[in-house]
This record gives sequence, structure tokens and C-alpha cells, in this order.
Amino acid sequence: KSSNDCVTPPEVLKASTELGVTMIGVPEELGGAVEQRSAVASDLISEALAKGDLGMAVAVLAPAAVSTAIGLWGDADQQATYLPEFVGEDVPAAALAVMEPKPMFDPFALQTKATKSADGGYTLDGVKSLVPRAAEAELFVIAAELDGEPRMFIVESKYDGISVTPEPAMGIRPAATATLSFEGTKLPKGALLGEAADYTEMIRLSRIAWGAVTAGCGKAVQDYLIPY
Repeated sequence: KSSNDCVTPPEVLKASTELGVTMIGVPEELGGAVEQRSAVASDLISEALAKGDLGMAVAVLAPAAVSTAIGLWGDADQQATYLPEFVGEDVPAAALAVMEPKPMFDPFALQTKATKSADGGYTLDGVKSLVPRAAEAELFVIAAELDGEPRMFIVESKYDGISVTPEPAMGIRPAATATLSFEGTKLPKGALLGEAADYTEMIRLSRIAWGAVTAGCGKAVQDYLIPY
């Protein structure tokens, strides 16, 4: 069902919430599970979740990528505003969006642009591809170039100028991936997340995380093939 409908079953998402997957990026003082974040622990969880279905693992872990980013690099106001939502019983769909529809995509040469507005906020223009659960997501962390540097922005789905187009992808169809387009999307002053150096760290951690889920899926393949 999930591969044909390009969705992860709701009971799987509910179970992941009960397990506290999104809490691994939230500090203890805000109700989360993090006293000192461990990339190794997070990636062992990712590898275990992906053992059998890479797409479902991506769907389950997408909100955790957002809670982790805000937990690591958000200021006090950003953390207080968004992180409590990730420790309750009704965790919102959310996604980190970096990739763009371009051959040989380079995350340090972004086509999505953010420009400063006169009111101190930002205007966002560009396209992101293969964004998991984008159609249902309430919150995104978007990678965009600002003043010649790649940066991260917190974007709520309710903002004007955002459109979503389904983009099913081989191997991760249950992740319900989609293209996310921004056209003159206005962001508030507090949307900028972290510093320029934090973006580089985010890319490094993301690459490790993708390695973890592919290793988990590969282990499932190995376990199936050896007895066969």
C-alpha cells in the first residue's frame, strides 16, 4: 500500500512518535531527550529504522531533522516557539529541505535565494526537490543563499507564496517526496537559523545521516540475500 500510494502508514508514524524519535533533537530543559547530543547515537537509531524500508525511515526521521537543527542552532526564542511541538503526542510533519532540481547538485552553490526586506525580514525565492512529506508539513528548515553565503531559514507552511508538487522517487516512495517552490515568500526577522558555519555543520551531519539510513537498508538486503 505505501509504495503504491506514496505514503507511510499512519500507524508507523504514530509508533515513531510514541518511541520519541523527534525528541532526540530537543534539549532536556524543553522536554526532550538531549543532555549532550551524540551523532553516533542518532545515526544508530536511523540505521535501525531503515532496516527494511528506506522510504519509511526517511518519512519517520524528517521531523527529527528539523527538531535537531533548531535544537542545535536555534536561539532561545526559536527553540521556545517550535521545539515544544516535537515532544508532544501530536508531532507535526516537518522537513529539512536542501536539495534542488539540478544535475550534480552542490549544497554550497544554492539557486534558492533569500534577500533582506526593508522591515528586517527576508524574501525567499527558489525551488527545493525531494522534500519528504512536504504536502502535509507544517514547518520546514530551508537552505537558501543570503548575501553570497548558504544559510538556513525556518519557514512555516502557512506563509504565502509556497506551492507543493508531488515528486515520487524510486526507493523512497513512502517518504511522499515533493517539490517545494517559493515565490516572493515573506519571512519574519526571526526566520534566520544559526550562523554560516552552522550550515556547513548541518551538511556534514546530513551526509552522515544519509549514510546511516542507506547502511540500514543495505543490512536488510544482506540479511535477506544470504539465506536465499
